[in-house]
Amino acid sequence: MSLLDKYEQTLKSKTLLEKYEEKLKLNPPEPGMPHEPTLLEKIEIIHKKPVLNEDAFILFTATHRLHQLKAIKSTFGNDRKQIIIPTGTGKTRIQVHLHVQDMIGKTRKNEMGVYVIGAHRLLLCTQLMDELQHMCIECGLPINTLYIGSARHDDKHVYDKYFDKGINSDTFSSIYTTQKDEVKKFYEKTKQEHRHLITVSTYHSFDKMSCIDNIDICTYDEAHTTIADDFTGNIEMVMPNIKRNYFFTATQKVSGDDKGMNNKSFYGDVFKIYPKEMIQAGEIIIPKIHIMMLEDGIKGKIKDDNETMLVKTVIEGFKEHKKRLKKESAHPDDIGAKLLVSCKGSDELNLVQNNSKFKEWCKKNNIKVFSFSSRYGSYENFEKEENRTEIYENMKSLKDTDDCILLHIDILTEGIDLPSITAVMLLRHLNIAKLMQTLGRALRLLKSDRNKLYAGELKPEEKHLFTKPYAYLLLPMHFESLDASSEDMKQMIWEVINTYKLPVEEFLPLEKFEALKNEYLDPVTDTREIKKKQKEYPLIHVIEDIVMENFLKDLPKNPKEAYEYLTKGLKENK
Repeated sequence: MSLLDKYEQTLKSKTLLEKYEEKLKLNPPEPGMPHEPTLLEKIEIIHKKPVLNEDAFILFTATHRLHQLKAIKSTFGNDRKQIIIPTGTGKTRIQVHLHVQDMIGKTRKNEMGVYVIGAHRLLLCTQLMDELQHMCIECGLPINTLYIGSARHDDKHVYDKYFDKGINSDTFSSIYTTQKDEVKKFYEKTKQEHRHLITVSTYHSFDKMSCIDNIDICTYDEAHTTIADDFTGNIEMVMPNIKRNYFFTATQKVSGDDKGMNNKSFYGDVFKIYPKEMIQAGEIIIPKIHIMMLEDGIKGKIKDDNETMLVKTVIEGFKEHKKRLKKESAHPDDIGAKLLVSCKGSDELNLVQNNSKFKEWCKKNNIKVFSFSSRYGSYENFEKEENRTEIYENMKSLKDTDDCILLHIDILTEGIDLPSITAVMLLRHLNIAKLMQTLGRALRLLKSDRNKLYAGELKPEEKHLFTKPYAYLLLPMHFESLDASSEDMKQMIWEVINTYKLPVEEFLPLEKFEALKNEYLDPVTDTREIKKKQKEYPLIHVIEDIVMENFLKDLPKNPKEAYEYLTKGLKENK
């Protein structure tokens, strides 16, 4: 295209020139410049092409943590690998590194490549694409982006954000589709434009890429979800065309010797970092259980007022969690309580968010509310929002000091990078994998704590100096609706303790909410039934059992030594 053609094209779209004029006002020409840029000079700037900037990648790499560098190194010489590292320790950063490093190598040789990130949810796909796209543009890599899924993203947002990097309709384009022929067409278009194609795809639609004959790298996020038969089948249709495959998860799912992620021919060998190592290194914070039981403040409605009980649980849980957070934070004015509530189902979630008392209380206390349900849609502060991506962007823009409640069932459980979540509350029983993923939402360091830790101003063991010292797990003891046996609950809690190598006495504090009474009252269950069920109720007795089992584990096996151990403890506690 000649400069005159570009001139005519630019005149048809005044927005680019207007953007340039705005930028010029903010950054006027330096003293001594002979003249303000002419219209043609402005057009040349607008139509400049991205220039490879390897320094941006070097700076990015220089901020990697040791465990991230080890994970990257484990892929050298391996075209298939499992990367098992805890939530909150930078899986996305590692994926971005692998893709961008290969792209830079190809760009040097004037070659183009195809790079894919797979995920099981649309919202997660959007998050991953944002991260990869940002680093590609910062490094001056020529790219087009392909979203395989039903989500939508406005290119204008990309043009506005990266205007000064030379990103506009001449240098960048993207498409959103679930149609195989459109995938093929866009792939051919990107080749003709001699750009790298970066792609995110849900595992539901992964097979649509079988028309792409050469994919350089595919990284699979939340890879434990790929063991589902439908997902595995879709991946197998594309895998012969993929040169390098890397599977990322915090919760590896295996079955037998060679099923699930034990299938080495499909998933490759394992590189693993254990949660205990990350806690000791200060890369994630330590979990701490937060037990709650409501007083019986709604007698007479105990049997059928599930809505009142749900709302009261969320409100009281949030209030008491915030009180504890402020008490244990080194800088309580610098952090707000952000509670992620795992609801039993869409109807239960809907009852809470549409409750007038809950709305009034949240507005009165300036608490932001987000809710996500496949049946009822996405809401922000009780207003429905059709564009889920926009809600995600608004969640990301929350301040550390904001108070917030996030209601969901499963959508926020895995992968989503939520801002400074301080606690998760379970209104249902979760299996071990989902529990670990859900708890992982709160394990991330607060940004200010991370900066101090990396600068050497904080040590990992100095929890009393952290603004966000713990990841709290709220368990409402008055819920029989958790639908779990005592053994299930015990296994779940022991799994958390063993996974993170937690001191039992620290993870399971004996203190309760101030309002706790000795008797057990369940607003969903008739009080006569309570007496019959109390011995079977999971949490009350599970906690006691775990504490006792831990005590007995430390008790010497020899009766004489055990007696001396006990009497010594009694004397010390006099």
